[in-house]
Amino acid sequence: MQRFIKVNFLRLESLVARYGTAAIFITQWLYGFRLLSAAVLGLSRMRRSRYFTLQLLSCAIWAVICTYIGYFFGATLRNLLGDIKKYNILIALGIMGIGFILWLTMNVRKR
Repeated sequence: MQRFIKVNFLRLESLVARYGTAAIFITQWLYGFRLLSAAVLGLSRMRRSRYFTLQLLSCAIWAVICTYIGYFFGATLRNLLGDIKKYNILIALGIMGIGFILWLTMNVRKR
């Protein structure tokens, strides 16, 4: 394994010992780092039960926060727009118009 991945294990161990718990919670929010942190923490000597427990807690907190944010913004958007059904045709025409303008500009640039 070490033939393919060059890792300074002493530095990795000191970083995980120092920031391991915080790293699990912080990398949950950073796009792309969730998988990277799993690999790094897997290479370290963090106990699986500790990692699994902290990851489960972090995911539960993340899910609750994202759910409440989505609910809040959905309710706010519904209050701002009111009954959106009366605007369905205008929204569809606007999206098609924007798509047509983008298509037209792409074709003009090719010529």
